[in-house]
Amino acid sequence: MTNLFLKNGSDFFHNIWKKKFYILLIWFLIFGTYFYYDGPFNNAPIRTFLIIGGIFTLLSLVNMKLYNKIFSVILFTGLIFCVYTPNMDTPDENFHYSRALYISDGHLYLPSSVEEMKVSSDISEVEEEFKKPLLQTDLEEKQLSDKQVVYSNLGNTNGYSFVSYLPQTMGILISRLLHLSVFGSIFLGRFLNLLVFALLVRFAIKKAGDKQLIFSLLAIIPINIYIAASFNQDAFANGLIFLVIGLFLSYFEKDKVSYRDIITYSLLCILIAFSKLPYVLLICLLVFLPKEKLNKEKYLLIGGSILTVALASVIWLKVTSAVNATIAHPNPAINPVNKIIFTLNHFSDFMRMMIKEVVNFIPFKLQSSFTFGWLTYDAKAFMWFYLVFISIALFVLPNGKPIKPFAKFGIVLVSMGIIFGMLMTAYLMWGEVSDISIKGIQGRYFSGVFVLLGCITDFSRRLFWNQNRPEPIEYDKNKVEFTYTYIASLFILISIITTISQYY
Repeated sequence: MTNLFLKNGSDFFHNIWKKKFYILLIWFLIFGTYFYYDGPFNNAPIRTFLIIGGIFTLLSLVNMKLYNKIFSVILFTGLIFCVYTPNMDTPDENFHYSRALYISDGHLYLPSSVEEMKVSSDISEVEEEFKKPLLQTDLEEKQLSDKQVVYSNLGNTNGYSFVSYLPQTMGILISRLLHLSVFGSIFLGRFLNLLVFALLVRFAIKKAGDKQLIFSLLAIIPINIYIAASFNQDAFANGLIFLVIGLFLSYFEKDKVSYRDIITYSLLCILIAFSKLPYVLLICLLVFLPKEKLNKEKYLLIGGSILTVALASVIWLKVTSAVNATIAHPNPAINPVNKIIFTLNHFSDFMRMMIKEVVNFIPFKLQSSFTFGWLTYDAKAFMWFYLVFISIALFVLPNGKPIKPFAKFGIVLVSMGIIFGMLMTAYLMWGEVSDISIKGIQGRYFSGVFVLLGCITDFSRRLFWNQNRPEPIEYDKNKVEFTYTYIASLFILISIITTISQYY
C-alpha cells in the first residue's frame, strides 16, 4: 500500500515537472491578462487567483478521454463563472431567473395577462442588486420568499418551453427544500444549468466519432460556457443542438441507421423547436445520410418525422406568437405581418442589407462571442487570436473520414437555412415595420452552425495527405488532443479574468 502511494506521488510530481511550462503559462496569463485590463492589483482578490490558477493547473495535469476532459473543463471553468459573474449580468438573466421562479411554483405555461404574471418577490431582491458582484451582495442574508409580485418581464420568455428551464428550476426547488438563501438559489440554479450543458456536450462529443477533437474545440467557445453558467435557457438549447449534431455524425460510422436512431433524433429535434426554433432544420439532415444506410421504409419514416417536427414547430410558433404577443412586444410599431409586406415593396433595399450582414458577419457579429455582461465589456482583442487558433485547427487537424459530397451539400444547405432563419427572426420580431436592418443578433446564436460546418472540413486531407495514401500520417493522438484543448482552455481563462478585472 505504501509503495503504491509513493509510486502515485512520484508519478504526480513527475507529471508536474513534465508540464511545468504549461503550468507556468497559466499563471503568467492570469496576471498578465489582469494587468492588461488595468486591474488594481492592490485590491485584487488574491484568493480568487489562487483558486482559478489551481483549477486550470489541475485540468492541465489530468489525463482522461477527450469527452471526459471537455466535460471537466466545462464544469470547473463554468463553476468559476457561476460564482464570479455578477448578479444577473448575463444577457436577460433576470428574465430567465423569473421564468424559473414561475415554473418552480408549478406553472408550466405563461398566462394571458400581465396581472397573472406573478412570481416570487425574490426577483425584487435580486433586481435591487442588479449587476453587482454576487459575492458582494446581501443576497446571502435574504431568505427565499413565498410572497408573490407581478413581473411583466416574464413575458419576454414566451418563445421558450418550460423544458429549457428545468435545470434552473430544480436549483430553486432544492434551495427552498434546504431553506437556503436567495444567493443559494442563484448559485444552484446556475450550477445545475451548467451541469446539464456539460453532460449534453459530453454525450455529443462521445457520439461524434472521429470528429471529436474539432467538435470539442468549437463547442467550448468561451461564450458557451459563460452562458451555460447562468439562468439562460440557451445552455439547454445549445446542449441539445450539439447532441443532435453528435448523433448525426455517429450515423456515418454505422453500417445501418436503425428505426430507433431516426425516432430518437426526431424527438430531440422537437425539443429543439421548443427552445431554439431555427435549429429545428437539423431534422432535414437525415435526408442526406448515405443511401446504403437506409431502406425504403426508413426513408418513409424520415419523411414522416420531418412532417411531424414541422407540425410541432408550427403549433409552437402559433402558441408563442399568440400568447403574450402584446406583452413581449409592447411597441405597436413592431408587426411581423406588416413588415413582410413592407419588405416585399422594398425588396432591393432588403437584399442589399442582407448582403452587408453576410459580409460583415466576422468583423462585427462574430466578435460578440467574446462580449460579456449585457454586451457591456469584452475580450475582442483576444478574439482575433482565437480565430487564428481555430483556423489552424481546421486546416491542420486530421478530421477523420471525409463525408460524402451529397451529405456535405445537405449540411451546408441546412446550415444556411438556420442562419437565414436566425436573421429573419431578428428582422421580423425585433425591428419596426419600416426599419430595414437586423438588430440583436449575436455571434453566440450560431455556435451550433460553427460545429456543424467545422466537422465537414477536410483541409488537412487536401493539403497534407498524399492522394495515393488511404490513411493519414501517424501522429500522437493524446499529445495533439492535450495541446489543442489546453490552448482552448486558455481562452476560457482569459474570459474569466476579463470578468474579474471588470468588477473586482
